[in-house]
Amino acid sequence: MVKKTERPLQPVMMVPLRRCGSHAIRLRLSLNKDFYSPYPLHIVDFMPLLSLYGDLNEDENYFQLVVDVVGLQSLSIVKWEGISLDPLVIFERIKDKPRSVHSITWEMLIESGEAKKAHVIMDKSLDNIHYWEEIIKIFPEMLFINLVRDPRAQVNSMNKAIIHEFDTLLNTQILVRAYDAVQRLIEAHPERVFTLRFEDFLTEPKENLKNLCHFLGLKYSDQMLEIG
Repeated sequence: MVKKTERPLQPVMMVPLRRCGSHAIRLRLSLNKDFYSPYPLHIVDFMPLLSLYGDLNEDENYFQLVVDVVGLQSLSIVKWEGISLDPLVIFERIKDKPRSVHSITWEMLIESGEAKKAHVIMDKSLDNIHYWEEIIKIFPEMLFINLVRDPRAQVNSMNKAIIHEFDTLLNTQILVRAYDAVQRLIEAHPERVFTLRFEDFLTEPKENLKNLCHFLGLKYSDQMLEIG
């Protein structure tokens, strides 16, 4: 049984790799007022800096990390509309929980979702699939949307994106590592993962959105089909 936290929110992660059509799904789900998923931080790009903060058990080091991650969002080109986050409030809420950059980013998401009166909060930082074991320890109630795409189309899209390598072999290796990670997640926690093929969504959007909404505990609406 999935353990619930004291805050009545359902955390969700979308995985396993960018350029899979995730933005199309996020926009459609966002038409439900109970769902909140702002533009992702993609904290994976910040991970190489973590060692510079030293021992996160030291309050000063951990608070500095909180300040910087909150600052990362505030300086992002895409703002979280109508949201103002206080690093001190976030630090006080999570200081006695497992100390991790993921604890910080999720507290930011949860506080933002609470401000929007949402019940389901999703992080579209797909590359966090490589940290799923750590994240489940922090949030044992976490659910996952595994959005997969024809590898030929996904690698072709990755080749054109500045966030990835401009090389087919290197991007294929990135894809394989991400899909291997999500396979380990599915083997360990099959009940937590909803797998959706992007191509199936394109051909049968209504049925697939209905099934996804049911998995997330959201009410489906035909408005989700009219995103244009």
